[in-house]
Amino acid sequence: MTFFDRLQDNRVILFDGAMGTQIQRLTITEKEWAGKTGCNEILNLTAAEKIQSIHQDYFAAGAEVVETNTLGSNRIVLAEYELADKTVEVNRAAARIARRAADTFTDRPRFVAGSIGPGTRLISLGQTDFASMHRSYLEQAIGLIEGGIDLFLIETCQDVLQIKTCLLALQDAMKQYGVQLPVGVSVTVETTGTLLLGTQIDAVLAILSAFDIHILGMNCATGPEPMRPFIQQICRQFPGRVACQPNAGMPQNIDGQMVYTLAVDEFVSLLSAMVKEEGVGLVGGCCGTTPEFIKGLASALNNVLPASRDSKPPAAIASLFSSQTLRQDPAPFFVGERANTNGSKQFREVLLAEDWDGIVQVAREQAASGAHGLDLCVAYTGRDEKADMAQAVRRLVTQVDLPLFIDSTDVQVIESALQLYGGRAVINSINLEDGEDRVDQVCRLAKRYGAALIGLTIDEQGMALTVERKLEVVQRLYDIAVLRHGLRPQDLIFDALTFTLGSGDSALADAASNTLEAIQRIKAGWPGVYTLLGVSNISFGLSPHSRDILNSVFLAQAVQAGLDLAIVHVKKILPLYQIAEADLDVATNLLFNRGEEPLKSFIRHFEEKNGAAVPVAMDESSLPLEERIRRHIIQGNRSGLPERLQEALRQRKALAIINDLLIPAMKTVGELFGAGKMQLPFVLQSAEVMKFAVDHLQPFMEKSAVQSPLSIVLATVRGDVHDIGKNLVEIILSNNGYKVYNLGIKCEIETMIHHALEVHADAIGMSGLLVKSTVVMKENLEELARRGLQIPVLLGGAALTRRYVEETCAPILDAPVVYCSDAFDGLAAMEKIKEGTLVKKTAAFEPAQPAMRPSLGTVDQPIRRDVEIPKPPFWGDRLVTDIELDAVFSHLTENVLFRGRWGYRRGTLSAAEFEALIAREARPALERIKERCKQEALLRPAVAYGYYPCNSDGDEVIVFHPKSGAEWLRLRFPRQRAAPHRCIADFFLPAQEKRQDLIAVQVVTIGAQAGEEAKRLYEQNAYKDYLLFHGLSVEAAEALAEYWHRKVREELGILEQEGAGIEDFVMQKYRGSRYSFGYPACPNLAENRKLFQLVRPERIGVFITEEDQMVLEQTTSAFIVHHPQAKYFRVE
Repeated sequence: MTFFDRLQDNRVILFDGAMGTQIQRLTITEKEWAGKTGCNEILNLTAAEKIQSIHQDYFAAGAEVVETNTLGSNRIVLAEYELADKTVEVNRAAARIARRAADTFTDRPRFVAGSIGPGTRLISLGQTDFASMHRSYLEQAIGLIEGGIDLFLIETCQDVLQIKTCLLALQDAMKQYGVQLPVGVSVTVETTGTLLLGTQIDAVLAILSAFDIHILGMNCATGPEPMRPFIQQICRQFPGRVACQPNAGMPQNIDGQMVYTLAVDEFVSLLSAMVKEEGVGLVGGCCGTTPEFIKGLASALNNVLPASRDSKPPAAIASLFSSQTLRQDPAPFFVGERANTNGSKQFREVLLAEDWDGIVQVAREQAASGAHGLDLCVAYTGRDEKADMAQAVRRLVTQVDLPLFIDSTDVQVIESALQLYGGRAVINSINLEDGEDRVDQVCRLAKRYGAALIGLTIDEQGMALTVERKLEVVQRLYDIAVLRHGLRPQDLIFDALTFTLGSGDSALADAASNTLEAIQRIKAGWPGVYTLLGVSNISFGLSPHSRDILNSVFLAQAVQAGLDLAIVHVKKILPLYQIAEADLDVATNLLFNRGEEPLKSFIRHFEEKNGAAVPVAMDESSLPLEERIRRHIIQGNRSGLPERLQEALRQRKALAIINDLLIPAMKTVGELFGAGKMQLPFVLQSAEVMKFAVDHLQPFMEKSAVQSPLSIVLATVRGDVHDIGKNLVEIILSNNGYKVYNLGIKCEIETMIHHALEVHADAIGMSGLLVKSTVVMKENLEELARRGLQIPVLLGGAALTRRYVEETCAPILDAPVVYCSDAFDGLAAMEKIKEGTLVKKTAAFEPAQPAMRPSLGTVDQPIRRDVEIPKPPFWGDRLVTDIELDAVFSHLTENVLFRGRWGYRRGTLSAAEFEALIAREARPALERIKERCKQEALLRPAVAYGYYPCNSDGDEVIVFHPKSGAEWLRLRFPRQRAAPHRCIADFFLPAQEKRQDLIAVQVVTIGAQAGEEAKRLYEQNAYKDYLLFHGLSVEAAEALAEYWHRKVREELGILEQEGAGIEDFVMQKYRGSRYSFGYPACPNLAENRKLFQLVRPERIGVFITEEDQMVLEQTTSAFIVHHPQAKYFRVE
């Protein structure tokens, strides 16, 4: 039986669990590591029996399929262990080991999956190139084929371009060996809901739908439950087998410790439900899962059939981040035409100036105008089109969330662009002008790289003018693409072409009507294909103001005829209701060649008119007064509101206006936010207007009529100085009619209790950003319980999880304890208190059991001791205060600022709509605040940093005084309990060496003025400005840390070949890692005090509290380790 045969059998297929977890349980000798400690793959050559025993344990537990021990066995990864030349040998050996294990079980067929991992370099970020990655995976595939695998599994995928490159390598290897094996792909969705680079699951489905893969699923990063919504989406849209191989749960906060908590029974229950309810057909385990997990699955799923699925592959294209369906509702799919040297003078000029940022800006403007995709053409006489296309694609792929239409007549240019593009592109275009040779070449590229393809109705006779000629060309192109090269009908987009009506050529008088009829007949005659038009061709040669009218009317007619896509300047398209009736009449007559000399009538009409009709804003005066007031709140518009409130006061009492109009409007705002239809900055803008309205009505309220509102005491817990989340809760609650007593930051439980009793509060709200704060919250609840207080408690903060609150915190108190993920969860809880429906919740989770956890360390090699010690420019510490803000701003990470700090969420918006929102609202706001910061000196960057001689001593780093040479202090670091047992101290030369090492330390801040300005905005009820400024100030501190980190590496002479992009920092594509206390590799915040002894940041206004927190808030501290093998890892 082949694995193809097994796929036809609908029974659940059971894979194995974690290989790495089982290897960690073994005793591997130094001889077996062969000097490559941490390289699990070397064990295929040195400890084959031990690896085979792991496979046999999984088979014995009930697995039908085991994965080879080759997750990191591609050439690029093995080169890091000086094993690149053994790539084929390692993979061949691994496959043979697994095959031997399978052959020892004869009760039923057992299979071997060739495991192919993501590697250590992200190709979409330029960390490697297509040729290198293709070779790397080709050699791995050859070894696996020679070793006798039954299928390929590309797993733990984080970069869609890596997946595509690997798929091509597998195709090439199978062709070379004359075999066909099933191929599976398993992606890793982070807790953010996307792949590591931000790719959404809909984009993954769109991109991979064009490839011949047989299994698609998810593994790693989370336990089963967080995977479920994404698995559901895959089940709805992927026609093959769907796989789910979760971790043994996610790290959870248990008494302040982050541990895996998922027990075998719960794992099995959750995964079994996905089989029975969603139709998952392939299951297994990833990190932390053992044979016990697989045994549990085998028992639970014996003879269970997956739920039936009606899967429909998406007809879509995609950027690196998101997808766009080719059939938009409402139609059409707008293709932005301004990133084209042939059609845009602006684009041509920025290209000739090699202003690559300018090219990105043109693309962003197209997104902001409503385009769904971007036509990219860089051809220009005398320039290197291939090089220009590469420069443009590299930037656009990560900076613009629009799918690309690769517009070129050069086959090599097209292929080089596709090798750089992780999304699903459209090739623009093919035609039969020079016969079929080039069509064959481009169709092969489309099939190989999974691209869609535009076909123009042009053949050897030239452009097809009549309907019948257009259809003849469509048939030929369809047959070549579908029947000869295996493309699907939905991969094809036909451009029926249209020609200008402005030339006066009688042969073209029916060009528009012929095109419209051709569109109708293409849609009817070739089901599944799509149609496209370059709309503005119809009006070429006419006056600018009349062209917009004719293009808009023609587009409307084409959509009615069935047009799917339109290449057009989106910004200039008008809806028909905004076009004057007379303009509409002359345009329609010209399009359908009606009446006497319709072209002359059209030209004369607009000459007399001297311009097109200007759309008029809708008049709201006809709306009821109540609706107009409601819209003021929802739209965040205070202009004219006092007059309307005064008018309303003549009809009803002030309190009735608040209760019946204003508060319901704010509830609508909350609903819109919850549905993803309103962004957080606009929520706060609505809250500002709400506060303004209530203040206006206050003098008119009768004291006796005012009922005491429900109240809550709100505070950031002891030791935590972060208050942005708490303040947002106050804004939302207070503007929904609740009384909020905000006690500020670092608040002791005694203070909370005193105020709660004093004001007879209906609830207590505790907030905190730090993991340490979650422990304080638990202690606070214990104190409330000790005193017998039964007041509801709302808990919120970045480090909290629902499970921790409901399982660990809630049982402590004999009153409701509620987990609030955001301010609106807090609002919902207060509503339940008001209604009397908030009750104590019993935890819905099974008791947590600690599970085996793999090390998350990324440094597995023996640490070299022959590294040259950099020479610092000075010893000791220095202060720097003359730092240009522009230098800091250049290191801002916009995505984190906009989404994380400012709360912009895509929600129900399309990718183009969200990008348009960012371009329209977020970026102008950023530029405005940056300029204000510079003009008013609101951000004042300052750095205290220094260089110090040091050595390691076990798990400590001894820092010596730079002048006396005596021991000054010791930094203590924890060590990993599991292999490879890393500790930061390992990256420094030990004290036994005869030479000293070096450590760099930095403390950076953007000054006290930032906190003062944020406080001022908050107290003035400028809620939106408060959110935006605070978010920028926090990110500016992070940007300053990045900027000075780079400065330190520059001074030490270790910049080497690294780039200057933010991605280089995020992905650690540099030498000289920056560590901060309180983070996974060195979690003890108390060690910060020693850094303060070294660089004395009190001189720039930074102090440390009793709880080891730094004040000012917008401050970071760190030390830099120059050793090239020092990378981030987790100590757990």
